[in-house]
Amino acid sequence: MKLTIEITQGDTRKDYKDIIGEVEFITIPDNPFGKAGPSSIPMAYILKKRYRVKAIGTINTRDRNKPGIISEILAALEMQLDGLFVVSGDHSSKFKEVREIDVFQLLSLIKKYRYEYGSDMLIGATINLSRQNEIRFVKKKIENGADFFISQAIYDENYVKNNEWIKYLAVPVYAGFMPIFSKRMISFYKKGINISNEIEKRMLESEDLFQENLKIFSSILEKTKDYVEGYHIMPLGNVEFIYVIKRMVKKNEKNASIWNFSKVR
Repeated sequence: MKLTIEITQGDTRKDYKDIIGEVEFITIPDNPFGKAGPSSIPMAYILKKRYRVKAIGTINTRDRNKPGIISEILAALEMQLDGLFVVSGDHSSKFKEVREIDVFQLLSLIKKYRYEYGSDMLIGATINLSRQNEIRFVKKKIENGADFFISQAIYDENYVKNNEWIKYLAVPVYAGFMPIFSKRMISFYKKGINISNEIEKRMLESEDLFQENLKIFSSILEKTKDYVEGYHIMPLGNVEFIYVIKRMVKKNEKNASIWNFSKVR
């Protein structure tokens, strides 16, 4: 079972050396929630060199026209990043969205230039396990070049278990999890993420959100580990949370021989 983590654009200066060693790869988001930050691709390159870890930049269809997107792809190839993760980008009413191409076209562009460069750079895409007929979108993304998938943040293991077909995909799926450390932010995140009323109630009534998030993830891990390749943790800069998650996964590894971390190259 593999563990991957997201390092948010504004948290790249934090020290991750004590938690990065057994992580399969890291991702850097691309202006999440429409908030501008340091460009994902050069930041992924910097962290790759700093920690000797597989690093995957993110690229969205919202912020750039086609020439701008091609420039980003070529930069990632020149920097020899380990991968690019394709997203559409959160909708925002605060600025003009571009969206000149869609995610399928973006995947195809990366696949095209990867071939021309003779690169083995991975191409990732999102998977929405709460969407009806998601398998149709997944198949189309694979046809256009997707090598792996990361799900949107989940807080209910049934979103994974109700999509048993992900076990049989030819490419790996990583289940996403994003801890929520502020009760004031729950209603905001609920607008874009499927958070059940039960989970919302648990968090609002919790006296320790850090521990509550760990309990939620522990349940998801135990009940879905046979369905996915691993878990992608988006800790919002909370290094301690990643450290505890790593210990939790190691404990599972000790108690169940199916766990198998891969060393990064």
